[in-house]
Amino acid sequence: MKRYLTKLNIVFALQCATTIAVVFGGFPRETFLFSAAVLVFFSLFCPLEETVLLIARSIPIFVALPITEQFDSLNVWRIIVLILFFRWLSDTARIHSIIDEVLVHARAIKTNAWHGIVRAWRQWPVEFLSLALIGISVASLIGAADVLGGVKRIIFFLNLTMLFFVVRSITTRENAARIALNAVYSGIIVVLVGMLQLVLAYTMNVDHFSEFWALTVNKALYGAAWANIAIVANTWFAYYSGTIHLRMFSSFPDTHSFPLYLLMILCFATTLFAFEKNKPKKYILGAVIAFAALEAVLSGTRGIWASAIFAVVFIGYLFVRRYPIRKEALLPLVLFFASLPLAAFIFNSPQFQFRGTPAERAVFAERIRSIVDTEETSNQGRIYIWKETLRSMGKHPLLGVGIGNFPVVLALNPSASKAGASAHNLYLNFFAELGVLGFVATSLFIVVIMKKGWYLFTRGADDYVRFFALNALMYLVWILWYSMTDVAIFDERPFLLLMVLLGMMFALARSSSVRLPSAGE
Repeated sequence: MKRYLTKLNIVFALQCATTIAVVFGGFPRETFLFSAAVLVFFSLFCPLEETVLLIARSIPIFVALPITEQFDSLNVWRIIVLILFFRWLSDTARIHSIIDEVLVHARAIKTNAWHGIVRAWRQWPVEFLSLALIGISVASLIGAADVLGGVKRIIFFLNLTMLFFVVRSITTRENAARIALNAVYSGIIVVLVGMLQLVLAYTMNVDHFSEFWALTVNKALYGAAWANIAIVANTWFAYYSGTIHLRMFSSFPDTHSFPLYLLMILCFATTLFAFEKNKPKKYILGAVIAFAALEAVLSGTRGIWASAIFAVVFIGYLFVRRYPIRKEALLPLVLFFASLPLAAFIFNSPQFQFRGTPAERAVFAERIRSIVDTEETSNQGRIYIWKETLRSMGKHPLLGVGIGNFPVVLALNPSASKAGASAHNLYLNFFAELGVLGFVATSLFIVVIMKKGWYLFTRGADDYVRFFALNALMYLVWILWYSMTDVAIFDERPFLLLMVLLGMMFALARSSSVRLPSAGE
């Protein structure tokens, strides 16, 4: 028992208890200020690795702080990540190492400009592209309708991406499994809240459910501004023939970011499952995988259902090319598709105290059919938005309308971005806001990420690393194709977990680059 009473576990338990007390116990939101102070103290004085582990397991329960009545949306993760980043950056040895590397590349560029630039690019592609995107984002604000909103957006993404550099720096082959396990802990929280949500769908009417989730849970987690948006405009339900059915979203603000988070949890959990020797732990990981796959289906997010095909195509390509694939990698995909009949039963059963004929409960089949139905209301809305986005790209091809200014494309108030106004396509969104330069930079980013994952899969230091890379690639393919229909990856919770995933991947690829090739390679 004593070995579990670590600082990390105690601080995490305090966070969980505080969140439960505020959401279900009627404690005032000001209680979060106390738990935030503890988090700040922990991140200031505990090792960087321990703070990364705390972040990995706490993402779903990071809360907005009630600083003032008008300003209660600043999430505590922003403070913790900022502290973590500057602690990492202030390390004297690291600063000297960075300066030495810069001087080496500067001398190489001075001797042979092209060769030096190529050499620097190969070593620092993420840094090059990050600086390019920052510059393009700042330039895109020239003539933007909402400059302040754009500046806030830049700061927001800088804050998020700080986590990547720290995770990349502290990840080793020895602690990779520990980081993955702590990410899975966060997935267990998400899965359990999702199950509670499903129970409430059968025990509450829809008005009470909406009020509870928007004005109690969402207000506690995200602040009053989002709660007010959620009560009038949310994606939490599927409607069909006078019936209403839950589209699971767990502790997330919507039903789109929730399954993206689950896909990354599946990546971590499957990697751990494949190499776990302890049977009880293996059973728990298997249960997490099964429930995460089921709840991804229960989100009712059609893009997640459709883009699963591309994960299958990716695995099929590897089979055809005879790359080695452990059978455990197929488990989440098998469970995902096997969950469809069970999800259909749940979707079609009467919820929120509604009753109807069997024909009126065929919401699951209708949602599947609507994927390719251009006359369906939400599909028509997406098509309209895509057309307007293409028109805007033609008018503002170089630098777009400005980062954080997408609502202008639809002739909306710039503040509509808070309510989720977007191109409903990640790549069009980048082009519309940042122009062709931003689109090229982000496309290169994706290429660099996928090449790094492929390198790790084909030349990783050992079976564990290669299997992790296989899973990372499969779920990144799934997410990238899903992003053809939404920009939910911009939500802070999946984006934070993405930074953990990518930081681990780049760190392990760097350590694998010194591996001597085995016989036959």
